[in-house]
Amino acid sequence: MYRIGQHKAYLQRLLKLYKINFVPLSNFISLTILICAGLILTQCTNQTSNPSIPPTVVKTTQQPDPTVTVQTAQPTPTAKSKLTSDPTATPFATITSAAPKPTIRPPKNLEQGGTLRFAIPEGPPHIDPHLTVSSGLLTWGTGQSYSRLFKFNLSNGIPVVVCDLCSSWTLSTPITLNIKLRGDINWQDIPPLNGRAVTAQDIVFSLNRQATINYPNASLLSSVAEITAIGERDIVIRLLSADSEILEKLADSHSRIVAPEVVKANDDLRRGPTIGSGPWITTESQADMTRLIVNPNYYGDIPYLGGIDIQVMPAQGTRVAGMRSKILDVAQADRSFISEAKEKFEEIEWIGISNSAAGIEVAMNTARSPIDRQDVRKAMMLTWDPLITDLDVKETKDYPMVSLGLPLLNPDWQLPNTNFPNRFNDPKKASTILSSTEGLPEEGLTIKVGEYGSEYIDMAQHMAKELTSAGIQTNLERISTRTFGDEVWVNGNYDIFVGAPLPISSTTGYLFAIHHSNGPWNTTGYSNPEIDHLIAAQAEEYRPNKRAEKLLEIQQKILAGSHRFIIKKRNTYWMWWDYVENFNPTTPRGDSDFLTRVWLSNSKSS
Repeated sequence: MYRIGQHKAYLQRLLKLYKINFVPLSNFISLTILICAGLILTQCTNQTSNPSIPPTVVKTTQQPDPTVTVQTAQPTPTAKSKLTSDPTATPFATITSAAPKPTIRPPKNLEQGGTLRFAIPEGPPHIDPHLTVSSGLLTWGTGQSYSRLFKFNLSNGIPVVVCDLCSSWTLSTPITLNIKLRGDINWQDIPPLNGRAVTAQDIVFSLNRQATINYPNASLLSSVAEITAIGERDIVIRLLSADSEILEKLADSHSRIVAPEVVKANDDLRRGPTIGSGPWITTESQADMTRLIVNPNYYGDIPYLGGIDIQVMPAQGTRVAGMRSKILDVAQADRSFISEAKEKFEEIEWIGISNSAAGIEVAMNTARSPIDRQDVRKAMMLTWDPLITDLDVKETKDYPMVSLGLPLLNPDWQLPNTNFPNRFNDPKKASTILSSTEGLPEEGLTIKVGEYGSEYIDMAQHMAKELTSAGIQTNLERISTRTFGDEVWVNGNYDIFVGAPLPISSTTGYLFAIHHSNGPWNTTGYSNPEIDHLIAAQAEEYRPNKRAEKLLEIQQKILAGSHRFIIKKRNTYWMWWDYVENFNPTTPRGDSDFLTRVWLSNSKSS
């Protein structure tokens, strides 16, 4: 992937771009850009936390100065309003995955233990959870040793935010979140923490550190005005404006809670040690391997496994070979590799997880003739077959691989597949419209395709061929991934582009950045005041059913614009031996808590 933070000039242009003020949540966009950039700073100011000090008020936009006198906080009234939420759970959020398999109940006589051995394609750059966006750390690595204020529950098939370190929460006003911590939470029994209690001051320190300006995960807390610790167990979070995703952000895998003493020891956590309050204790962390064992003093349900060994194996063939030889119990691989392994070993099981916000993105520049005409854009879409590179799926004819790219957790909030078939693959109708098209540049149109892989190139070649056949001379220009971000994502220098979508995990952040008329990455130039209004409205809508209505309406209007979509959603495939029970790799916002509910059957118990 193109790494924006590698180029200073590029970052400066981004900083200039996001200084807009089109809605109260404009600063939300500014830091969303930074999470995509993956900018990592190496230093931060630290604040140690002592249970005996008075409650503190800490603004999350800067690090506190330890020499400044601490301000005593007053408790916030807890009178409930109409927006007061259930004390332990809320379906605020949404995610990008296929519906999970039903959770399997373990046998009553299950003997807990055994080590699960699995492989991932890429490891983390270091082990500081606040200084990287790497899933190799936060989802599949040492990040699992840390807790969060909230986490996701998938027992009903849809991700629902529930308490992790907290015991309850209430939304006393649209911008005031009151959180009470559990009374039985402790840091892992490792020096210098030695199993001491997790306090509200620890939470304030950690969230404040995460929110440091220019830190890669700061955008998750950009709607927060201040965090207040009241005593040892109570926290008040005040928002700049109502934020329908605030609990989802606090449950995100990037919002790990770290201890001030451990950060202070080396000024950061890049080299460790990793000491959290989560279900797993990190015993070894190398560039190519992470080893975790069960935390026996964990406050929640103790994992069924005794430990996890995670190997980094970039080569897919190596991972598959590891499975065949049973050096590995679980591995990621492409579907073709899994099909081949499945033919030889009946005991191998597999699953594909679909991500509607990732895949092959197509966008058309509506500022250029004749693409500025909506009927022309519709006709261009009719020339293309979105399943041309996936013949196995093509026979279903229901276009399951097309989406609008919104990162939605709840699959019920996605625009139904029935909206897409009549938008594609009708060359005859397209030719009728395009044969009389005027205003074409002499050189025709150019499709710029990012070199992200053969599927992207194949799809772009198909699109160019079909447009030319329909009467619009179309050229193809391949763009390296190193320059794609500058040329396409930022500068909008294209007629049509085919490439990877921007990695924005927040629904609201994605909509404001890409589909709002003034969005910093709205390079298609498409503008619709109704969409702008709906984007702002859903961002402050706490009622899930009402927010869902607005999101579906937004998607209908985006589709009507015929200017931007995902033409092939990305699937992630996993395979595992049948003695691995309840393996369900659905990871809302990177939450891999499902591993605590995996166990090994009697045929493979160690």
